[in-house]
Amino acid sequence: MRVLVREPIKQPLQLKEIEGTLEEIQEIIGGNMEIVPMMQGLLCIYNGEGEMKGLERNFFHDYDGWILGTVIFVSDGGEEFRSLTDSQITFIKEYIGSPVVQ
Repeated sequence: MRVLVREPIKQPLQLKEIEGTLEEIQEIIGGNMEIVPMMQGLLCIYNGEGEMKGLERNFFHDYDGWILGTVIFVSDGGEEFRSLTDSQITFIKEYIGSPVVQ
């Protein structure tokens, strides 16, 4: 599954291929998974205990405020996560204001 991963603030977005298992996602974000729906059929997955763990700011979300710690962006597939499309990658790049690296 093609996803974008971003570590806390001012880091570039990283385009990665992952399997998308619960264990793999939790390892990347460093803990319990929270999901924030975004525009364009996107989901942002992050560590729901970020504030309690003192994680750094990643980006500001219009409805939820600061998202903390490492995040993963995926496409919303209803019952499951899906790979990002090229247009979704472009949208995230512009929304976050960050370059994409591989």
